[in-house]
Amino acid sequence: MNTIPSSGKRIISDIVIAPKKEITSQLFQGPAPSIKPPVSIARKKKKKKIVLFAAVIAAFLFGVGLFQAKLEVILSPKTTTAVAEKTIILSKNPADGGLIFKTVALEDSRGGAFNATEKKSQEIRAEGNVVIFNKSKAPQVLISSTRLESPEGKIFRIPRTVVVPGARLDGGKTTPGSIEVAVSADKPGKEYNIGLSDFTIPGFKDSPKYELVFARSKTEMLGGASGEQLVVGKSDRDKASAQIILKAQKEAVNLLKDKIPQSEFLLVPSADYAVLKENVNPPVGVAVSQNNNFDFMIDGEIRGTIVPRKALEELLLKDNAAATALNVSNLRITNLDDLKIALIGYKFDAETFTIKISGQMEIEAAIDNELIKNFIVKNEIYDASAMFDAFPGLSRAEIKVRPFWIKPFYRSFNAIPSRIDIILQ
Repeated sequence: MNTIPSSGKRIISDIVIAPKKEITSQLFQGPAPSIKPPVSIARKKKKKKIVLFAAVIAAFLFGVGLFQAKLEVILSPKTTTAVAEKTIILSKNPADGGLIFKTVALEDSRGGAFNATEKKSQEIRAEGNVVIFNKSKAPQVLISSTRLESPEGKIFRIPRTVVVPGARLDGGKTTPGSIEVAVSADKPGKEYNIGLSDFTIPGFKDSPKYELVFARSKTEMLGGASGEQLVVGKSDRDKASAQIILKAQKEAVNLLKDKIPQSEFLLVPSADYAVLKENVNPPVGVAVSQNNNFDFMIDGEIRGTIVPRKALEELLLKDNAAATALNVSNLRITNLDDLKIALIGYKFDAETFTIKISGQMEIEAAIDNELIKNFIVKNEIYDASAMFDAFPGLSRAEIKVRPFWIKPFYRSFNAIPSRIDIILQ
């Protein structure tokens, strides 16, 4: 323990100096070691999950890429235009040496309800059919004009003499004899237009036959009229027929094109509608029902003539300078349907006739999609420039892999995606 003198001042002897060795060791002593806390197990698991999730996503995207992988082949064919002005002979017989043609006929029935407009003064008796029954064992003769009476007192007559068979015994059960007969009203007028009804025979009244011989409607009694009536006129029928035929003729081209194969070409001016049978109900001159309409039906045929499309194109392109300049063997006319075609000496049943075709032709090289796909797969083509020598009809070619990032995978295995889309531009 150091003691301070009474004077209050320290003297040198009072200060204790540390040894030099200890001071030096303190000056050059390294920093105290730091203690790192241990990584928690939870953080390690979290990192593994993130890595695993990223791997799953990458695998999923790669799988989707493989599944959706495709080759887009964008092509443009060589094109040109030229004027068409040719007359071509057509024949059904190949021996004639002309362009072969065939005829097409499609069954077509159509009709509708139309308004009757003609008025006519008429006295018409209602008509219908009845079944006359005979419960007696003996046949019953009913002479012409025999009366049948409805419960309302309306009289109808049979037009001819008939014999109603007698009843017969079937398995212990008696079955009345019967016969179906047409009848007409005793007087004209719409009041005789009645529904299904029972009828008695007034001539048998007060005799046993009155209960044994009777009749029942097979059809309603219709057509009765008196005075001025609205009837189906000839002009009404002709107007209905014209409307139906006009509509059929407008639809004929599309109906024929829907039925013929793409390899055939329809000569549009040949498309027509032929009427085979007409049916007017009620007939011309007969009064119509309360709605003032009559039904008109036509059974007919949609008719036309077709030629092989390729053969027609070859004839039009033969010796054509613009087509020859393309230096392509397989050409097609893209606007063949738009060219003007005139038929000369044509009838549906003709054996030979002539067509004249004129207009501006749009010509392009024909591209066979399947042939191009096979070429790409067989030769593992990724470079579009390799296609021009194989397909001289191309003016442009471009190949793209979709999705783009899957391309290195296929290239590394010298493979082509199984899906190849041909896009023409």
